[in-house]
Amino acid sequence: MALNDITRRDFLSITGKAAVCSLLLELPANAKPGTQRHIQKRPLKMYMLTVRGKRGARASKIHNANMRFATKLAADRNRAFLGDNSDIVSLDVSFDEYNRLFIRRRSLVADLRHV
Repeated sequence: MALNDITRRDFLSITGKAAVCSLLLELPANAKPGTQRHIQKRPLKMYMLTVRGKRGARASKIHNANMRFATKLAADRNRAFLGDNSDIVSLDVSFDEYNRLFIRRRSLVADLRHV
């Protein structure tokens, strides 16, 4: 089959198969065999409390502005006061930021005023 004999349908078929093969054989570009460090592709989740869109006490607004949590349970247990009606929302963060806030400090709660 010469280059001039390829139809548009053949071209789309060939490139589609090549795309599927490249997805199936995808390897991390920076990963080397035998190394422990790998590239984190997906962002990690951390959680915070918010009273956005509802009435909330000033104390809960100040508390919520500065606190970040590694899990939903940690966020639920560390509300500003008993009866705080703040919602728990998730935030996407990079591995480096998650590591700085939670892993290195060995804590599920991070106060941004003191980190």
